[in-house]
Amino acid sequence: MSEARSLSGGAHAEMMQTFLAGLEIPYGIERSAKWRPQRWSTDRLLCSAPVAVCGADVLARQLPALLERLGMQHTDMQAFLAELRPTVGEVPHYLHLGVEDGRCKVYWEASQPEQLAQESRFVLYRAWKWQPGEAAALSEYVLEPSAGQAVRAIKALLAEMPMALADLLEQLEVSFALKQTPWPPLTVRIEEHMGGRETQRHSLNLHLHQARLPLGGIAGLCMGLVREWQSAPRSTVVEWVAAHGSEMLGNLSFGIGDDGQPFLTCYHGARLCKP
Repeated sequence: MSEARSLSGGAHAEMMQTFLAGLEIPYGIERSAKWRPQRWSTDRLLCSAPVAVCGADVLARQLPALLERLGMQHTDMQAFLAELRPTVGEVPHYLHLGVEDGRCKVYWEASQPEQLAQESRFVLYRAWKWQPGEAAALSEYVLEPSAGQAVRAIKALLAEMPMALADLLEQLEVSFALKQTPWPPLTVRIEEHMGGRETQRHSLNLHLHQARLPLGGIAGLCMGLVREWQSAPRSTVVEWVAAHGSEMLGNLSFGIGDDGQPFLTCYHGARLCKP
């Protein structure tokens, strides 16, 4: 487990990894980097494990202590844990635990349906995100039910973003074509609420795993966006690319964040930790 712990983004990330290690099951870890105007962060970690392997009953018993240590409020904790005993539907497929800049986040991932009606609303992920001791924002990641709708959603959102981001998405589309992988990839839109009110967040998440593209393949275009946003010194980004450029891209998120600022997040380097 030493490799997983070396990736810790802080005390809360360490708690999450220790929790999953204590279940004595294999679990995944993945890093990410987030760019915004005048801001850049790599202090982000996501851990993932299948609920069936963890055991829903085990999670129901043991998660409350972890969530309390992470500063999740009791009302939010009850809502999160209720998903393990649904009155309708199935138990979640995956549990995800993460940290981003000191903010904790926990997700349930549903099993993907084989088919989805054009007008149906399917929530692939449901996430609670909070600063310790504060109320959580609830995010629902709604699956775009068809390739056509995903393409339209991507184009509409890119119209609000810098041209450098449109160039990056165009390069990804070309890379998918070279890999003979269908474009667009699985796409979800994020609907976020806090205290019963919708936040400013307006964004999409694209699943890039299938094409197995190295992060370094979009590094130049990422640097163009970083330069436009003045997110970080060029030398800092070059060092980061040198360290992680050979790692595979996972997900890509972009749009407007809950702070009203545009952002791009690259998930990369997913790996398995075994007990």
